Amino acid sequence: MFGQVNNQLRSELKAFWDQNNKSYQDELKSFRSEFAKNRKSMGPPKKTISRQPAAISRDQSGLIDGVVFVVLQELDNSIGLGSHAYFQRMYIIPESRRFGLTNRLFRVFLQGFDRAAEKRDHRANALLAENINPGLQKASMRRYFARLGFQMLGGNQLGGEIWARKLKTHFSF
Repeated sequence: MFGQVNNQLRSELKAFWDQNNKSYQDELKSFRSEFAKNRKSMGPPKKTISRQPAAISRDQSGLIDGVVFVVLQELDNSIGLGSHAYFQRMYIIPESRRFGLTNRLFRVFLQGFDRAAEKRDHRANALLAENINPGLQKASMRRYFARLGFQMLGGNQLGGEIWARKLKTHFSF
C-alpha cells in the first residue's frame, strides 16, 4: 500500500484520523508523561519531509481499525544511520487490539514496505521504530523485533526504545 493511496482511501484515512487522532495523541502523551521533564534536553526536532500511510487493517464491517504510517525525516549524521530514515508508527483502535491483528498488520507493512523500494526515498537506508509503549519493552517483544530484522540501538530520553532495521535502497536516474 505504501505510495498507493487513491482518493477513496485518502478519504477513509481522513475519517479515521478525524475520529481517532485525539485518542492516539492522548495515548502518546500518557506513555511519555513521566519523561516529559527531559523533553527540553532532546535538542531541536528533526525535519519531517513526508508522512504517509504504509498499511491498514479493516474491521468486519470494512472500516479502518488500524494504520501503520511512516515519516521520512532527516537524521543527525553523527548517529551513523545516514542522512535520512523512515520512522514507523502504528495505531490500532483500542477495541480491535489483539496480538494476532497487530502481528499481521505489522508483518504486512514490513513485506509491503520492503517490496516498495523504488517508491521510497533513496536517501533513507533504515526503518526506525521508537517503542514507547511499555508493553513493547518486554523481553518477548524484544525477541519479536529481533526476529523481524530490527536491532535495538538503545533508549531515548523519553523512555522509548529505538530499534533500526536496514532497508534495501533503490536508486535510479
